[in-house]
Amino acid sequence: MRHWIKQRMRVTSIALIGYLGLYLLGCQQIHIEFTDSASTTLPQFNNIQAAPVINAMHFELKHSVEQQNYVDGSKLFVFSDPQSGLDKLTLVAYSKQPFANMDVLLAAFEQKRRWLSAKQSLSCADSIRFRPSLHSIAISISCHQLPAEAATLLSDFWQADSFNEIDISNVKRQLKLAKHINAFSGAEIDTVWAKTILGETHTYNQALNDSELADNLTLASLNAVKDKILSQSSWAVLSNQALLSGETGEKSLPNILLSDAVALSVAVNAATDNSDVLPINQPDIALGNQQKNLYIIDAPGSVQTQIRVGYPLARNSSTTATHQKQVILDSSASAQDCQLLASWLGRSFSGRLYYDLREVRGLTYGIYGRCYDNPLSRTIKFYGSTQLQHSGAFIDGVLKHLTLAAYSPVSQAELKAIKTYNSSKLLLRQDNPMALEVDTIRQLTSGYSPAYQQMFADKIAQLNAAELQAIANNVFSRTPYIVIRGDLEKIRQDLQQKLPGWQIIEVSAND
Repeated sequence: MRHWIKQRMRVTSIALIGYLGLYLLGCQQIHIEFTDSASTTLPQFNNIQAAPVINAMHFELKHSVEQQNYVDGSKLFVFSDPQSGLDKLTLVAYSKQPFANMDVLLAAFEQKRRWLSAKQSLSCADSIRFRPSLHSIAISISCHQLPAEAATLLSDFWQADSFNEIDISNVKRQLKLAKHINAFSGAEIDTVWAKTILGETHTYNQALNDSELADNLTLASLNAVKDKILSQSSWAVLSNQALLSGETGEKSLPNILLSDAVALSVAVNAATDNSDVLPINQPDIALGNQQKNLYIIDAPGSVQTQIRVGYPLARNSSTTATHQKQVILDSSASAQDCQLLASWLGRSFSGRLYYDLREVRGLTYGIYGRCYDNPLSRTIKFYGSTQLQHSGAFIDGVLKHLTLAAYSPVSQAELKAIKTYNSSKLLLRQDNPMALEVDTIRQLTSGYSPAYQQMFADKIAQLNAAELQAIANNVFSRTPYIVIRGDLEKIRQDLQQKLPGWQIIEVSAND
């Protein structure tokens, strides 16, 4: 009986193993059916029966930000924010020249923030937040009633001994972990995109991701990074009316904070060698992808393809005071053109790409457009993800829409939708204290006029179909840059079939 049971178990095991082997073999041989290309489909903007008639939106700039300039170069901005019920204080270090190794400093600041939250009895210490860019870093705190200690907390991040209490080895681990997470999540595509669209030697691509510094970080080298940034910083404080009630003159909390920050920069300037500060390096890069190179990060086993399509845009620069004002005006107008193009094709739901590639064809969960306007670069990017079998059709669809926009004017109904979308954004930003802060910092780093939003609103109101098509032709008539991340072995043939004439080049974030 025992022998019979063993034999039965053996036969059952063999059968199970055989079935599992056939199942796995079948999975390996599943054939992917690739999606065909198709002509473009445009969104329809039909009037809704019995809908009320709504007047066109009108933007009028409110003077909701008051500015005070001081002889030491620092600035105070006061925002009207009666709704939040909170006192807010934001300390901004900014520079026309990019900050080197901001990613390292931010990781250390985060460790410092956690240490402060654990040690401080002030409950609103948990509200400390950072808003970094390559040209600025804003540190803010919000409290129901902001005490004097709040200003000290913000300036403490920049003090000479600010990192004495934190664990430097943990900062190193966080930097390494972020690098691994980016590779695993696919965020590395944005690193490759920046190198492709700006060139590897561009200042922005030299300012971050210093692996040697991160791997060998010490307290001394971390302080050197902070001091270098301090030495090139100008200062601004952003506050709100509630904070200033009853406080005037030099004894007000914002002025005390500004004085402390300026003193820090003056002190570190005397001891810092700025001879190796990153130069303003803007290498020439073709505004069109003349070689029709399709750059791909090979990610074997990935089930979707990430896609970036776009252009570098010309950004005027001038070193002479005579032309400085006109250059800023030209640059802001070009930035507005960039935003209009991004919203025309890349806004969600009613944007051309989203409507066609998602709503009509089901090739993606979403595709979006964005204008990246920085002091030393301006780019427009359309981005999204798609399943492997849609890779070629997805990219082909984007390219067809770029060509259509460049050579065919928009309908009046669609033009109205574009105007409504952009006007609505301006109105919403003006009523959003956070957006006002972001726009104010942008003025500090890019030199744009406080009336930038009003100038954009006026341009939107006067825009016609021919002008929008001319703006599109100026950009989209060129061949775009394309960077994707996906399983190259599975999608290569489809890409070659859908995109004849494009040369596939394999790249890596570590190249």
